[in-house]
Amino acid sequence: MGVDVNIDAFYNEARSGNNQAEEELFQHLSVRFRLFAHQRIWNEDDVDDIVQSAMMAIAKEYRSLAIEKSFTAWAYKVLDNRILSYIKTKSSRRRRLEPMGEEEVSAGAVDPDPDLESMLLDCIRKVAASNRRYARILNLYYQGYTTEEVCRRLKMTANHSYVTLSRARSMLELCLDTGDIK
Repeated sequence: MGVDVNIDAFYNEARSGNNQAEEELFQHLSVRFRLFAHQRIWNEDDVDDIVQSAMMAIAKEYRSLAIEKSFTAWAYKVLDNRILSYIKTKSSRRRRLEPMGEEEVSAGAVDPDPDLESMLLDCIRKVAASNRRYARILNLYYQGYTTEEVCRRLKMTANHSYVTLSRARSMLELCLDTGDIK
């Protein structure tokens, strides 16, 4: 590990058909990627999955790409994108699946106003009575679902979901301001 390996040189040789250079390229990338991913994700199984996914993407694309500056930078960007996707997915799932404990709820709140809570619940009921889809989209976003997940669940396009969410928020805001949704 003390020897500095030039991955870009292995890439250039592998791209020109040198099978030995290709094996060494992916061997060195695998070792470096595992160390890099392990610094951000501590679950060994998840690290293996992420590294394998990145390596497969790189193996699929590296011959057809014309990378002029740095293959290494591109390869690390592929890995970094996989890590960020994993972190985003993991945190989104955790928010939806883990109920908040009593102490977590009270830690962020400062004596909730019962009148405001009552008015909010009343407005949400009015929105739901007016348009169930509006209430559903507000609820899904509140639970932490991504736009893609909301679209899949409600069977709508991303653009349609943004329009629907905007209308639902406007209706809720109007209700909170005036007490009515019309």
